[in-house]
Amino acid sequence: MFSRVATPQQYATSETEGEIPPFPVPHPDFYFDDGNLVVLVENTLFKVFRSTFTRHSTVFKDLFSLPTCPNGMPAEGLDDDNPLHFSGISATDFERLLWVLYPPSYAAHKPKSVDEWRSILSLSTRWEFASIRTLAIRELRALSMSPVERILLAQEFDIDGRWALSAYTALCERPEPLTVAEGARLGLETALRIAQLREQLRARGHRAANMGGYHSLTRSAANRHGAVLAGGPGGKCATGRVAEKPHWGIPKSFLGQGEIPPPARGPPRKPSALKASPTAIPGTARLVAQAFGIELGR
Repeated sequence: MFSRVATPQQYATSETEGEIPPFPVPHPDFYFDDGNLVVLVENTLFKVFRSTFTRHSTVFKDLFSLPTCPNGMPAEGLDDDNPLHFSGISATDFERLLWVLYPPSYAAHKPKSVDEWRSILSLSTRWEFASIRTLAIRELRALSMSPVERILLAQEFDIDGRWALSAYTALCERPEPLTVAEGARLGLETALRIAQLREQLRARGHRAANMGGYHSLTRSAANRHGAVLAGGPGGKCATGRVAEKPHWGIPKSFLGQGEIPPPARGPPRKPSALKASPTAIPGTARLVAQAFGIELGR
Protein backbone atom coordinates (compact mmCIF):
# COMPACT_ATOMS: atom_id res chain seq x y z
CA MET A 1 0.00 0.00 0.00
CA PHE A 2 1.32 3.42 -0.92
CA SER A 3 1.90 5.59 2.13
CA ARG A 4 1.89 9.37 2.02
CA VAL A 5 4.71 9.93 4.49
CA ALA A 6 7.18 12.77 4.13
CA THR A 7 10.90 12.21 4.32
CA PRO A 8 13.02 13.56 7.18
CA GLN A 9 14.43 16.13 4.75
CA GLN A 10 10.94 17.36 3.97
CA TYR A 11 10.20 17.43 7.69
CA ALA A 12 13.22 19.61 8.39
CA THR A 13 12.32 21.96 5.53
CA SER A 14 8.76 22.34 6.81
CA GLU A 15 10.02 23.02 10.32
CA THR A 16 12.39 25.67 9.04
CA GLU A 17 9.68 27.38 7.05
CA GLY A 18 7.23 27.13 9.93
CA GLU A 19 4.69 25.19 7.85
CA ILE A 20 2.62 22.18 8.85
CA PRO A 21 2.70 19.53 6.10
CA PRO A 22 -0.65 18.13 4.94
CA PHE A 23 0.37 14.52 5.71
CA PRO A 24 2.28 12.74 8.52
CA VAL A 25 6.03 13.23 8.63
CA PRO A 26 8.60 11.12 10.46
CA HIS A 27 10.44 12.73 13.31
CA PRO A 28 14.08 13.41 12.39
CA ASP A 29 15.50 11.95 15.63
CA PHE A 30 12.95 9.45 16.88
CA TYR A 31 11.97 7.45 13.83
CA PHE A 32 14.19 4.40 14.27
CA ASP A 33 14.49 2.09 11.25
CA ASP A 34 14.50 -1.00 13.45
CA GLY A 35 11.66 0.20 15.70
CA ASN A 36 8.52 -1.92 16.07
CA LEU A 37 5.97 0.64 17.27
CA VAL A 38 4.76 3.52 15.10
CA VAL A 39 3.08 6.36 16.96
CA LEU A 40 1.29 9.36 15.46
CA VAL A 41 1.15 12.53 17.56
CA GLU A 42 -0.48 15.53 15.88
CA ASN A 43 1.10 15.22 12.41
CA THR A 44 4.39 13.62 13.41
CA LEU A 45 5.30 9.94 13.17
CA PHE A 46 7.55 8.35 15.79
CA LYS A 47 8.95 4.86 15.36
CA VAL A 48 10.14 3.52 18.67
CA PHE A 49 10.40 0.24 20.59
CA ARG A 50 7.38 -1.28 22.26
CA SER A 51 9.45 -2.95 24.99
CA THR A 52 10.69 0.43 26.24
CA PHE A 53 7.13 1.54 26.94
CA THR A 54 5.90 -1.72 28.46
CA ARG A 55 8.94 -1.90 30.72
CA HIS A 56 8.59 1.54 32.27
CA SER A 57 4.84 2.27 32.06
CA THR A 58 2.05 0.26 33.66
CA VAL A 59 -0.45 1.90 31.29
CA PHE A 60 1.35 0.65 28.17
CA LYS A 61 2.00 -2.72 29.75
CA ASP A 62 -1.74 -3.20 30.18
CA LEU A 63 -2.50 -1.72 26.76
CA PHE A 64 -0.27 -4.10 24.85
CA SER A 65 -1.46 -7.11 26.81
CA LEU A 66 -4.96 -6.76 25.34
CA PRO A 67 -6.04 -9.20 22.59
CA THR A 68 -5.26 -8.23 19.01
CA CYS A 69 -7.91 -7.02 16.59
CA PRO A 70 -10.36 -9.68 15.35
CA ASN A 71 -11.12 -10.57 11.69
CA GLY A 72 -7.50 -10.32 10.72
CA MET A 73 -7.38 -6.55 10.98
CA PRO A 74 -3.85 -5.22 11.56
CA ALA A 75 -3.08 -3.98 15.04
CA GLU A 76 -2.42 -0.30 15.53
CA GLY A 77 1.22 0.71 15.61
CA LEU A 78 2.60 -1.88 13.18
CA ASP A 79 3.42 0.50 10.32
CA ASP A 80 3.07 4.04 9.04
CA ASP A 81 -0.33 3.30 7.45
CA ASN A 82 -1.81 2.15 10.75
CA PRO A 83 -0.05 4.01 13.55
CA LEU A 84 -1.02 4.14 17.19
CA HIS A 85 -2.63 7.57 17.46
CA PHE A 86 -2.12 9.63 20.63
CA SER A 87 -4.60 12.50 20.89
CA GLY A 88 -4.75 15.29 23.43
CA ILE A 89 -0.97 15.80 23.60
CA SER A 90 1.53 17.73 21.54
CA ALA A 91 4.35 16.30 19.46
CA THR A 92 6.73 18.56 21.37
CA ASP A 93 5.73 17.06 24.72
CA PHE A 94 6.06 13.52 23.39
CA GLU A 95 9.48 14.31 21.96
CA ARG A 96 10.62 15.57 25.35
CA LEU A 97 9.51 12.35 26.99
CA LEU A 98 11.58 10.44 24.43
CA TRP A 99 14.60 12.53 25.43
CA VAL A 100 14.52 10.58 28.70
CA LEU A 101 13.58 7.18 27.26
CA TYR A 102 16.18 7.44 24.48
CA PRO A 103 18.75 9.98 25.75
CA PRO A 104 20.96 11.53 23.08
CA SER A 105 23.80 11.48 25.63
CA TYR A 106 24.23 9.61 28.90
CA ALA A 107 26.53 12.33 30.27
CA ALA A 108 23.69 14.77 31.00
CA HIS A 109 19.94 15.14 30.59
CA LYS A 110 18.88 17.05 27.49
CA PRO A 111 15.91 18.83 29.11
CA LYS A 112 17.09 21.87 31.05
CA SER A 113 14.20 24.30 31.50
CA VAL A 114 11.11 24.24 33.70
CA ASP A 115 8.88 24.02 30.62
CA GLU A 116 10.75 20.99 29.27
CA TRP A 117 10.66 19.08 32.56
CA ARG A 118 7.03 20.03 33.02
CA SER A 119 6.20 18.33 29.71
CA ILE A 120 7.97 15.19 30.91
CA LEU A 121 6.22 15.33 34.29
CA SER A 122 2.83 15.70 32.58
CA LEU A 123 3.16 12.63 30.30
CA SER A 124 4.93 10.48 32.87
CA THR A 125 2.08 11.16 35.31
CA ARG A 126 -0.61 10.48 32.68
CA TRP A 127 0.94 7.20 31.50
CA GLU A 128 2.34 6.11 34.89
CA PHE A 129 6.03 6.17 34.11
CA ALA A 130 6.79 6.09 37.85
CA SER A 131 10.57 6.40 37.73
CA ILE A 132 10.48 9.15 35.09
CA ARG A 133 7.94 11.09 37.16
CA THR A 134 10.28 10.88 40.15
CA LEU A 135 13.16 12.09 37.98
CA ALA A 136 11.14 15.04 36.65
CA ILE A 137 10.12 16.14 40.15
CA ARG A 138 13.72 15.91 41.34
CA GLU A 139 15.00 17.99 38.42
CA LEU A 140 12.22 20.58 38.78
CA ARG A 141 13.01 20.94 42.49
CA ALA A 142 16.54 22.05 41.57
CA LEU A 143 15.34 24.71 39.11
CA SER A 144 14.41 28.29 39.96
CA MET A 145 10.65 28.79 40.32
CA SER A 146 8.47 31.14 42.30
CA PRO A 147 6.48 29.70 45.23
CA VAL A 148 3.26 30.24 43.26
CA GLU A 149 4.57 28.21 40.31
CA ARG A 150 5.61 25.40 42.66
CA ILE A 151 2.18 25.34 44.28
CA LEU A 152 0.42 25.23 40.90
CA LEU A 153 2.61 22.30 39.82
CA ALA A 154 1.92 20.54 43.11
CA GLN A 155 -1.83 20.97 42.66
CA GLU A 156 -1.87 19.90 39.02
CA PHE A 157 0.33 16.83 39.37
CA ASP A 158 -0.42 15.83 42.97
CA ILE A 159 3.04 16.60 44.35
CA ASP A 160 2.89 16.65 48.12
CA GLY A 161 5.44 16.50 50.91
CA ARG A 162 8.27 18.96 51.34
CA TRP A 163 7.90 20.31 47.78
CA ALA A 164 4.50 21.82 48.58
CA LEU A 165 5.37 22.63 52.21
CA SER A 166 8.33 24.84 51.28
CA ALA A 167 6.30 26.76 48.70
CA TYR A 168 3.34 27.44 51.01
CA THR A 169 5.69 28.38 53.86
CA ALA A 170 7.56 30.87 51.67
CA LEU A 171 4.31 32.68 50.81
CA CYS A 172 3.23 32.75 54.46
CA GLU A 173 6.55 34.10 55.76
CA ARG A 174 7.45 36.69 53.12
CA PRO A 175 6.84 40.35 54.03
CA GLU A 176 4.65 41.10 50.99
CA PRO A 177 1.06 39.83 50.86
CA LEU A 178 -0.30 37.95 47.86
CA THR A 179 -0.86 40.10 44.82
CA VAL A 180 -4.16 40.08 42.94
CA ALA A 181 -2.53 38.18 40.07
CA GLU A 182 -1.09 35.55 42.41
CA GLY A 183 -4.41 35.11 44.17
CA ALA A 184 -6.18 34.64 40.83
CA ARG A 185 -3.70 31.95 39.78
CA LEU A 186 -3.87 30.10 43.10
CA GLY A 187 -7.65 30.20 43.38
CA LEU A 188 -9.90 31.65 46.06
CA GLU A 189 -9.65 28.82 48.60
CA THR A 190 -5.85 28.58 48.54
CA ALA A 191 -5.42 32.36 48.64
CA LEU A 192 -7.75 32.67 51.65
CA ARG A 193 -5.93 29.93 53.55
CA ILE A 194 -2.60 31.62 52.95
CA ALA A 195 -4.03 34.98 54.10
CA GLN A 196 -5.39 33.38 57.29
CA LEU A 197 -2.05 31.76 58.05
CA ARG A 198 -0.24 35.06 57.52
CA GLU A 199 -2.59 36.74 60.03
CA GLN A 200 -2.02 33.96 62.58
CA LEU A 201 1.76 34.28 62.23
CA ARG A 202 1.60 38.05 62.54
CA ALA A 203 -0.51 37.82 65.71
CA ARG A 204 1.81 35.20 67.16
CA GLY A 205 4.87 37.35 66.47
CA HIS A 206 3.17 40.38 68.05
CA ARG A 207 2.40 38.45 71.25
CA ALA A 208 5.93 37.10 71.46
CA ALA A 209 7.40 40.60 71.07
CA ASN A 210 5.24 41.97 73.92
CA MET A 211 6.08 39.21 76.41
CA GLY A 212 8.66 40.23 79.02
CA GLY A 213 9.34 40.27 82.77
CA TYR A 214 9.62 36.94 84.47
CA HIS A 215 8.29 35.12 81.38
CA SER A 216 11.76 35.37 79.85
CA LEU A 217 13.83 34.77 82.97
CA THR A 218 15.44 31.63 84.33
CA ARG A 219 15.40 31.09 88.07
CA SER A 220 19.03 32.09 88.44
CA ALA A 221 18.49 35.29 86.44
CA ALA A 222 15.35 36.13 88.40
CA ASN A 223 17.23 35.56 91.66
CA ARG A 224 20.06 37.86 90.68
CA HIS A 225 17.87 40.65 89.32
CA GLY A 226 15.44 40.41 92.22
CA ALA A 227 18.25 40.81 94.71
CA VAL A 228 19.76 43.77 92.87
CA LEU A 229 16.49 45.65 92.56
CA ALA A 230 15.55 44.96 96.19
CA GLY A 231 18.74 46.26 97.81
CA GLY A 232 20.28 48.69 95.36
CA PRO A 233 23.80 48.35 93.98
CA GLY A 234 25.28 45.01 94.89
CA GLY A 235 21.89 43.75 95.97
CA LYS A 236 22.67 44.29 99.73
CA CYS A 237 20.74 46.01 102.47
CA ALA A 238 22.22 48.14 105.27
CA THR A 239 23.01 44.91 107.13
CA GLY A 240 25.08 43.68 104.23
CA ARG A 241 22.76 40.79 103.49
CA VAL A 242 20.97 40.23 100.22
CA ALA A 243 17.43 41.54 100.38
CA GLU A 244 14.79 38.82 100.49
CA LYS A 245 11.92 40.84 99.05
CA PRO A 246 11.00 39.41 95.64
CA HIS A 247 10.08 41.56 92.67
CA TRP A 248 8.03 41.08 89.45
CA GLY A 249 5.56 39.07 91.53
CA ILE A 250 7.98 36.12 91.83
CA PRO A 251 7.39 34.24 95.11
CA LYS A 252 10.29 33.80 97.51
CA SER A 253 9.75 30.05 97.43
CA PHE A 254 10.35 30.11 93.69
CA LEU A 255 13.61 32.03 94.00
CA GLY A 256 14.82 29.76 96.72
CA GLN A 257 14.61 26.60 94.67
CA GLY A 258 17.93 27.21 92.93
CA GLU A 259 18.74 26.20 89.40
CA ILE A 260 16.21 24.34 87.33
CA PRO A 261 17.42 20.76 86.92
CA PRO A 262 17.96 19.61 83.35
CA PRO A 263 15.15 17.51 81.89
CA ALA A 264 15.44 13.78 82.30
CA ARG A 265 16.82 12.11 79.23
CA GLY A 266 15.22 8.96 77.95
CA PRO A 267 16.78 6.32 75.73
CA PRO A 268 18.09 7.66 72.40
CA ARG A 269 15.50 7.72 69.65
CA LYS A 270 16.13 6.11 66.34
CA PRO A 271 15.86 8.59 63.45
CA SER A 272 12.86 7.97 61.24
CA ALA A 273 13.68 6.94 57.70
CA LEU A 274 11.08 8.70 55.57
CA LYS A 275 8.06 9.60 57.69
CA ALA A 276 7.56 12.90 59.47
CA SER A 277 4.31 14.09 60.96
CA PRO A 278 3.27 17.75 60.96
CA THR A 279 3.48 17.84 64.78
CA ALA A 280 7.20 17.03 64.57
CA ILE A 281 7.88 20.20 62.53
CA PRO A 282 8.39 23.43 64.45
CA GLY A 283 6.94 26.86 63.80
CA THR A 284 5.39 28.05 60.59
CA ALA A 285 5.93 24.81 58.69
CA ARG A 286 3.83 22.87 61.19
CA LEU A 287 0.91 25.28 60.83
CA VAL A 288 1.16 25.13 57.05
CA ALA A 289 1.25 21.33 57.02
CA GLN A 290 -1.85 21.18 59.20
CA ALA A 291 -3.75 23.84 57.24
CA PHE A 292 -3.17 22.20 53.86
CA GLY A 293 -3.16 18.56 55.00
CA ILE A 294 0.37 17.93 53.75
CA GLU A 295 1.76 14.45 54.34
CA LEU A 296 5.50 14.69 54.68
CA GLY A 297 6.13 10.99 54.13
CA ARG A 298 5.50 11.49 50.41
